[in-house]
Parts: sequence; structure tokens; C-alpha cells
Amino acid sequence: MYLKITFCSLLVVSQFLMETDCARILAIVPTPSYSHQVAFQHIWKELSLRGHQITLLTTDPINNKNLTNLTEIDLHFTYESWNANITNLIDVAQEDKLKFIRMFVSITSDILQAELLHPQVQKLIRNEDNQQFDLVLAEVLYPTMYAFAELYKCPLIGISSLEVIIAGYHSLGNPSHPVLHPDMLLPFAPPLNFKERVISTLHTAFLIMHARFLGIPREDRAIKKHFGEHFPTITKISNRMSLLFVNTDPILNVIRPLVPSVIQIGGGSHIDSSATLPQNLQKLLDEETGGVIYFSLGTNVKSGNVRNETLNAILEAFAEIPYKVLWKFDDNLSNKTDNVMISRWFPQQAVLRHPNVKLFITQGGWQSIEESIFSYTPMLGMPFFADQAANINRLVSKGIALSLDHKTMTKETFKQSILEIIRNSKYHNRVKELAELAQDQPMTGLEKAIWWIEYVIRHKGAEHLRNPAVDLPWYQYYLLDVINDEEAEDTFMDEDKPTVEEEGCK
Repeated sequence: MYLKITFCSLLVVSQFLMETDCARILAIVPTPSYSHQVAFQHIWKELSLRGHQITLLTTDPINNKNLTNLTEIDLHFTYESWNANITNLIDVAQEDKLKFIRMFVSITSDILQAELLHPQVQKLIRNEDNQQFDLVLAEVLYPTMYAFAELYKCPLIGISSLEVIIAGYHSLGNPSHPVLHPDMLLPFAPPLNFKERVISTLHTAFLIMHARFLGIPREDRAIKKHFGEHFPTITKISNRMSLLFVNTDPILNVIRPLVPSVIQIGGGSHIDSSATLPQNLQKLLDEETGGVIYFSLGTNVKSGNVRNETLNAILEAFAEIPYKVLWKFDDNLSNKTDNVMISRWFPQQAVLRHPNVKLFITQGGWQSIEESIFSYTPMLGMPFFADQAANINRLVSKGIALSLDHKTMTKETFKQSILEIIRNSKYHNRVKELAELAQDQPMTGLEKAIWWIEYVIRHKGAEHLRNPAVDLPWYQYYLLDVINDEEAEDTFMDEDKPTVEEEGCK
């Protein structure tokens, strides 16, 4: 009888602890791009396995039946709009950065509107099931989604799968200097020369003005349209953000000062070390002891983005090198040589980890870069748009890559770059050194993300970590009132004059 009572008591206590320790979390990743989704999937899995109830808005559902605590709202339909525009967007990015920004904002705004009108998302907005959430995590590229934290009266954590644009840092009062921390859309790696410093300063000013006069009003209109006229402005909502998770780390990214509410969760924590090769590919790579090149331009760059002259130069160079090439390509190439294997998909992580793979030719997407670095594989970069040029140039400055402009490269420059990286051991040695430095951390990116998520849940926010700079008017932050106030100068001068009593003593 005593054992029965004890067992029942323990059962009740354990159930109580589970209910108090486990939270209800709403996670929102609206971008229809697999690289944006895969960066966080390990977090959703781990939170689910720890007993938290996750509702996830995603364009790429995990669809794992073992994750019984994970409810996914499938927004995959937005890929149709994204894919219809991505080729043109990439072409524009290479000609006019400012036009690219405007076009990107227009495309993502249309995607956002479609996602907010999705029946299951509308159900969340109307809260028909009378749900409660303890935390909202939302991708910073879509600030309108921050309104869910206001709707459910719970803390907000912003998340980014890559470096954050200036407005994202400013929302938490995090300093960002145009010379030391150029925006990720600029192809610059510190130290900047004079011309680059001028461009970066003007670019930063444009982004700030664009956000102030176009971005913020647009977000406010979207929030009032979908969530209600009574909702506060996006500025007030974003200023209450508890934390910002950024998929960067101090070894591989630009070193910058970070306020306590900005948490770096990079370091390749999305990498699946258990990923394996299919038998036929394993056999092929095992047999190619002379070396293999893996070539992939990611999921967004399509064959239509590569000029015919560039394709011909690539194929001619591949025909003259003594290496097998695995090329992820979404079209047929009838004039390829026998050493080139074409496929629409390769298990990239497993391929890069194979010891016979000597070089990764990449467009410079951040998740791919992490996978290459932690596989000790040096890179040849061919950036196309967004943060890719900045990423590749940073790798070049660290000695683990070379870079080529796909619009101007020739067969010879492409071939010589390949041979230089493969035959010169300094690239492999350096990438191994950087990988070991990046991995030598007290916590992995995943462990940090989980700990801070549960920290915010435990304390119902992180107001105590908030930077007071968020509340300062811009003219006070930049000391303009102090610099231009002649009256203040007179006051200081008066304070330096001796008092009547001091004169008397003299």
C-alpha cells in the first residue's frame, strides 16, 4: 500500500514538473529558402524532444512523426512566388544593389501577405482555439510577424540564419559601424580602403533612411491590416524584443561589439554528422584517390543565372584538370566530359566530409560555407547575390578560399584557381585551423540557443538585458545636442570660473 501511494505521489509530482517546465512556443520562419529553414530545424527538434510544445510556421516542414510535440503549418506554397522571381532578383543584384533591396522587399512583402492570409495562420491571428504561448521566435527578415508576440502577450526572440542587416541590430540598440562592420549586402571585408569606406557610409545612411521612411510605415500598415488597428507600432513591438539569435560566430564572421541581448548561435550547429552517402556515391568517392571537386551554387541560383560564356569556360576548364567533378546542376549539359558527374541533388554534408574531396566550388551561402569549413574543405567562391560576396571575400581574407567573378572569369583563371587551391596545402591547413578554433567553445550554438530560450521562458522575458540606447532619440545617441548646444558650452565655462568664496580666499 505504501509503495502504491509513493508511486502515485511521484507520478503526480513528475506530471506537475513537466507541466511547469515545458512551454508552448510559436516559431515563425517565413522565407521560402531551404537554407533559411535548415539553420533552425535542429532547434525545433531539440525543443520538441525536451517536452516543449512547438507550433512552427515553415516553408519546409520536418515531417518527423517521432516529434509528437511539433505542430507544423506548411507554407511551402510560397515557393511558387519565390521561384518565379529569384532569377530576375539575382540578375538585378549584380547590377544595382539599391534596386535589389527595393525588389527584394517587394517580393518578400507579397510572400508575407500570402502567408498571413493562409487559413491556419488566420486561425492563429483570430485565436479561435483560445491558445496561449509562452514565447514567440520570429525571423527578423519579416518584422510583421513580431506582432504575434504582442497578440499573445509573451516574450519575443528574433532569429536570423545569416548576418543581420543594420535595422535588426539597431532595434536592440546594438552598435554598428559602417567602416568596421559593413552591411552584409556589400562585398567588403575589413579593413576597408577609402573608396569602400565612403560607399559603406552612404549605403548605411540609405538603409537607415529606407527603414525609417519606407520600411517602418509598411510594417505598421501590414500589422494594422492583419492584426488590428489597436496594435502598437512595429518600432514599439521590436524594441521589446528579449533576444536576437544570429547564426554567426566570432571566428568566422566580422568581429563586432554585441549587447547582452544579441546571442551568436553559429558554429555549424545545424550540421548532421550522421549523414551518409548512398552506396554508389560512396564507392565512386572511395575510388577517386586522386581527388574530387564538389561544385554547387545552392538552391537559389539556377542554371539560367549562369551565362553561356561562363558555362563554356567552366566545362573547358574541367576537361583539362585531372580530377573528378560532382556538379549539382538543374539542367542537362550535353557537352560535358566524362570526369564531370551532373545531378540535381547531392547529399552535400556527407560529400564534403569525404577525405577525397579536395575543393568546394560555391556561391557563398552561409550554411554551405559552415559545412565546408567543418569538413576541412577549402573553397573557390563564385558569388551571385545578397551576402554571398561579403562571405566569400571574408574567407579570402582568412586564407581559406579564392574568389572569381562569374561574369568576367575565363577558362584559364578558373582552371588556375582550382589548381592553386588543391595543390597548395596552405588552404587546407588554414581551414582546418579555423574549424578547430570555431569548435573550441564552451557551448555549441544549439546548446546556447536552447539555454537562452528556456532562460527567457523562465523569466518571462529579458527586460533586464535591454540596452538603454533603444530609448534614446537619435540626436542624443549621436551627441548632436551636446555638440551643437552653445548654451551647454557656456555652462561648462561658467563652472570653471572661481566662486565668490574662492575669490575671497585668494
